[in-house]
Amino acid sequence: MSESIPLGPFDLSVFALYMVVTIVLGFVVAGRHRKTAKGYFLGDRQLPWYVVGTSMIAADISSDDLIANAGAAYKYGIVPSAGSWNAWIIYTLLIWIFLPYYVRSGIYTMPQFLERRYNSACRYIFAASLIVGYVAAILGGTLYAGALALQSMLQMDLTWAIIFFGVTTGAYTIYGGLTSAAWTDFLQVGLLMTAGILIPVLGLSRVGGLAALMHEFPDKFQVFLPPSHPRFPVTGVFTGFLTVGIWYSCTSQHMVQRVLGAKDEWHARMGVVGAGYLRIITPLFFVLPGVIAWKLFPNLPRQDMAYLELVKVLIPTGLRGLILAGMAAALMSNVSSVLNSASTLATMDLYGKLIRPRASEKELVRCGRISGAVILLVSMLIGYYYSLQTKNTLYEQLQSIFFFLAPPFAVIFTVGLLWRRATAAAALWTIGLGFAFTAFLVFYAFRLEALRPYSTYQHPAFIAWVFCMMVMIVTSLLTKPPPAESVDGIIWTPQYARLPPELRERYSGLKDFRIWWFGFVVIILAIYGFFVWWRFEYPASAESVW
Repeated sequence: MSESIPLGPFDLSVFALYMVVTIVLGFVVAGRHRKTAKGYFLGDRQLPWYVVGTSMIAADISSDDLIANAGAAYKYGIVPSAGSWNAWIIYTLLIWIFLPYYVRSGIYTMPQFLERRYNSACRYIFAASLIVGYVAAILGGTLYAGALALQSMLQMDLTWAIIFFGVTTGAYTIYGGLTSAAWTDFLQVGLLMTAGILIPVLGLSRVGGLAALMHEFPDKFQVFLPPSHPRFPVTGVFTGFLTVGIWYSCTSQHMVQRVLGAKDEWHARMGVVGAGYLRIITPLFFVLPGVIAWKLFPNLPRQDMAYLELVKVLIPTGLRGLILAGMAAALMSNVSSVLNSASTLATMDLYGKLIRPRASEKELVRCGRISGAVILLVSMLIGYYYSLQTKNTLYEQLQSIFFFLAPPFAVIFTVGLLWRRATAAAALWTIGLGFAFTAFLVFYAFRLEALRPYSTYQHPAFIAWVFCMMVMIVTSLLTKPPPAESVDGIIWTPQYARLPPELRERYSGLKDFRIWWFGFVVIILAIYGFFVWWRFEYPASAESVW
């Protein structure tokens, strides 16, 4: 099954047209927004809610949700869907706790919050760690995943495929900033959903439907797996929101930057709610195909090829160009979102703060473009490195990086917003000891015989989160409390949960975001209720643990 996917002239024309339209749109929408720092990095804060929501999803879709999630589902079943459905917890925290302060304070970046709440050192450390995480985990992995698609469908050399996607996406992103990234995201999510539905629909018709697939492979539809499961233990899947969940969706620049660019606080909150509804259905597009692939060809030599094998078998010539365009949409939206955020951090938190504090608007925009080009180049090199790895699935490689970075920052952000007594010294001790303790867990403790059965990236992260919380609380109590004036207006109060009075009056009735948020939460809980029933009706077999 290693042969390439044949494409006809119409397929190639569809793919070429998509590439041209996306690049042109990215340049056209930039307009005047590319000339100032506020315009380049925050889109002049003019993004409507539907662009905020789709751009949040686009920032997270690609390698994790397409090639990698299908590969993980091929190997372990539908359980990766929990990562998407658990967004109800994370998005709720973002909407009610984190987002109000971010929007009302007018900050550009997440590290800025740490400086206001703690000190400059926390800002620099967080900015640097985010950039490293973006380059090593997200951009590099995403470029590799897209290159796999081009290699399979166009017979393109993997290295040249990485370069192709990097250059085409980088061109309009580096030129237009957040406006170009967000509006092309809106186009690309629409195309991705249109093209992506073909795989599960045609795949289910080939295997006899979803009910038949579930009853033939009940183990593949287990969401609540034992604590000894090698990759998705229930004790890790449902504690991940405390670590990677908060870090990734509530404090990571590439996710929150879309919220910061919203027209107002209602558009920001409603955008997150909209992203939540999309989270309900994304497993249908990106996880379920992996289980279908297991049924159709159970002996693939490499799990990350599951999605592409489905394209070969299920999609007729004439429609494969649409699938390839959809996969390109996933990749390009992810790369543009993360690349823009990485250049924002490099410019606003490092260059504009450390090197040129009095830099002009023009200088900041120029630095954003130069840093974006450098970050993109390094990311392409990382993507090439991923192409040489065959032992683990791409999903596993990327998640390991996320769960290593997340615990200390998830703690200091959360505690910093909720507890007035938290101190800057405690935040620095939490970061330093948190990374050291996580490394101890990963490289020593969980290699001991007693803990080896529980050695996943989630368990060390959760234990590290508990450790970091203890360090943060104890150290804060042992050090001098921050002056009252330094934390006034930052610490969360119940009034933050409500919209400002003028927005409450404007967005009442069916426009009340709380109604739509509640519906999103109820649907997710109903889904989990079904899988609880499934767990007892069809208990996981011993074999499914491995």
